[in-house]
Amino acid sequence: MPNEFDVRPYLVGAHDMEAFEEEAEYAADQLNGMLFSAVDEMSASEFWTEERAEGFIQDIAQKWLQEPALLEAETDELDDYVRQLIRRIEQEQDGDE
Repeated sequence: MPNEFDVRPYLVGAHDMEAFEEEAEYAADQLNGMLFSAVDEMSASEFWTEERAEGFIQDIAQKWLQEPALLEAETDELDDYVRQLIRRIEQEQDGDE
């Protein structure tokens, strides 16, 4: 990404994760970790524009909320998950061009 994407507006706190009840703080930490991993991975590629990065960040948050198994994943597993999604998107785009 030409400029570092500002992920701060997308970060969540425990109050955003009330649906997870006593796991709310942990859930927020896990999702925020995924968002930071995504920004880190995207910053290594010219493919990611501001718009693409924003769309991906929004999508990853939705995927995370829809896949309860991700809450149970370890931090390194979440990092791998995010990095694989990003690589798949980049490869699909390369195939389209």
